[in-house]
This record gives sequence, structure tokens and C-alpha cells, in this order.
Amino acid sequence: MKRRRRRGILLLEAVLALAIAGILLVSIMWIVDGALQMSNEMADDGREHMTQEALINFLDRNFSQLPGNAEVELERQDAGSHFLSDLTFQNVPTSFSWSGQAISAEAVQLSTIPTRSGDLDVVLRYYEEAILDDSDSTADVNAEPVAEITLLKDVFFFEWWARDGRALGDDAQGYTETWDVRGRLPIQMELRVKFDENSDEIVHHFWLPPKLNPESVVRSQRRAAPQGRAGSSGRSSTGRDAGRGRESDARRESRGNSRGSDRGTPTRSAPPSRGSGSRPAPPNPGGAGR
Repeated sequence: MKRRRRRGILLLEAVLALAIAGILLVSIMWIVDGALQMSNEMADDGREHMTQEALINFLDRNFSQLPGNAEVELERQDAGSHFLSDLTFQNVPTSFSWSGQAISAEAVQLSTIPTRSGDLDVVLRYYEEAILDDSDSTADVNAEPVAEITLLKDVFFFEWWARDGRALGDDAQGYTETWDVRGRLPIQMELRVKFDENSDEIVHHFWLPPKLNPESVVRSQRRAAPQGRAGSSGRSSTGRDAGRGRESDARRESRGNSRGSDRGTPTRSAPPSRGSGSRPAPPNPGGAGR
């Protein structure tokens, strides 16, 4: 009887030990799984944050590098739950490129596209044809992009606002939802973005430094060139006329002096003295002739 009790107690202890070990193992697995999930979430958040920061830096760098002859157009469309925007750039060969290499695209467009989940995708499109009217080309409304890059996925909202440099003192009228001014760039672009429904709204400003339009500089130089030629020809002709006038005056003076020397005090011959002529002198009164 004592041996049987001792075996039963040992079996019960073994069962309890196994149960405790199982509970410990399950707890450890839960802890490890939670730690892995947390690390994955932190890694995903870190990647998303890096992607967002990379996008902001990418936009900031390219906005600051826009040339003076760039054309910018901002269009906005109400899609019900979202506002869709198309921000188009033209004549930007070194902007929105990778590694600073010039791109062959004629125009670049930054657009928002609705997704099935109800969010937005931010894409960058490259066009080989001009899609905006400018001084050198006419827009091709049927142009298709030759390349498309998705910059962000599943964004809650992504909205652009343009600021007119001529209304900097008025914040209410300075920002506009659309921009279609040809030959002039906005002074600032404002981006309002919310990456997901639970995140905070981020407002970022991109400055567009004013730059000279090379086409305007060339036109002004061409206009100034004929005026410069006319002025130089006028000055040269005036100099020639003045030189000719001085020469003619000198000639007149020389002629006058020569004439004056010829006309100067005339030389008169002295009257003939008595007895010096051919006629005989009168007889002396009281002389021998009487």
C-alpha cells in the first residue's frame, strides 16, 4: 500500500510539473510573439516615417531647383470623400530626376489616385509630350505617361495649395486651390497631408525661389541690341559731323586769313618829287634868261 501511494504521488507531481511547464512555455511564447509583433510594427512605422521624410525631402529639393522658365499648373477635383489634385510641371529637365541626371520627359505630373480601400495613392508621372501650353509648345491633351512611380500608398488625404507672391500680405487671398498663371510661378506651395486616419495632419511649406526666365533675358537682349546699334551709329555720325564742321571752320579761317593778308594795307607809290620827273623845271626868275 505504501509503495502504491508513493507511485501515485509521483505521478501527480509529474502531471503538475508538466502542466506548470506547459503554462510557462505558452507564456513565454506569448511574450515572444508580442515582442515580435511590436518590433515588426515599430519597423513598419519606421519605414513609413522614413518614406514620408524621403518624400518631403524629395519635393523640397526639386521645388527649390525649378528653373525660371518652368510652367506650373495645379488642378483640383472634388471626388466626394476626397479632393484629387494634379500638380503639373513643364520645362524642368533637371528636376524630379534621380541622382541629379537630366530626364528626357517633357512634363512631370504629381497626382493623387483613389484606391478601392477609400484612401489615396500618390504617383509621379513622366510625359514625353508637352501637356501644358507655353511659348514653345502646345499642350497634347491626349498624351499618355511613359512612366509612373508610386511614391505613397493608402494616404488618408493629400492636398495642395498655391500661394501667390503678389498677395503675401493677405493670408486669406494669398492661397488658392488652383494655379494656371502662365509665365509666373507661385512663391510657395503648401502641402496638407494625413497619412492615415489616426495620424495627425501635417502641413509643410515648399518655397519656390524667384529666378530669371532665360527666354525673357534673351528677348530683352534682342530688343536692346538694335537700340544699342542705333545709339552707337548716332554717336559716330554726330562725331563725324562735328569733325567735318571743325574742318570746314578751319578751312574758312585759313581762307579768311589768306584773303586778309592779300587785302591788308595797300602799298601806294610816293608822289614824284619836284625835278625828278621828265618835265623841265621852271626858269629861275631874275636869271640870265630875262
